[in-house]
Amino acid sequence: MAYETYIIMTKAKYNSALPSKLKDADKLSWNEYTYKDVEKDGTREVYKYDYYPSMDNTKSEIKAYMDDAEVDYKSSDTKAKLLEKVMNTPHSTPMKTESYKYTVQEVDTTTLQSPTWKESAFQLGRLGPPRWNTAKSKVLVKYQLGVQNGELTQVDGVTGIVCYSHAEVLEEMKKDEWQSESE
Repeated sequence: MAYETYIIMTKAKYNSALPSKLKDADKLSWNEYTYKDVEKDGTREVYKYDYYPSMDNTKSEIKAYMDDAEVDYKSSDTKAKLLEKVMNTPHSTPMKTESYKYTVQEVDTTTLQSPTWKESAFQLGRLGPPRWNTAKSKVLVKYQLGVQNGELTQVDGVTGIVCYSHAEVLEEMKKDEWQSESE
């Protein structure tokens, strides 16, 4: 379960790389990919004949077309009679299966990036906008952290950061170091 939390960290920690336990492509880090071209085989239905029967075709060509289109005729029919039957008989255009090759791009390598906390906040917007203390030595960011048995397990053992609930961070923000001169 994810828990909305606020993280206060030092400026140095904010500019340092994420701890390895937080480098998850779906959380604070991201993947970069390289691609390769892969040739594949495919099949498709195409017209069997590169013509529709006409007077330019031989009787044998017209009959072959009619056989494949399942149009009845008599062997003694003239060329003109064959063409008349083709024109006046509803039929489907004869098709055949054709093989072809095509190229697609597929992922070749996947590299998990190693961003800083700052890059995670600004490059992907995965952290809330930073709020700095008046000395610009600490930064506060909002994030969803995993909770297990009431503990923020994703940041266990990570030095330089402190996690707060919403109520706790409001109290922390009341301290002098978080107040601007205009407040």
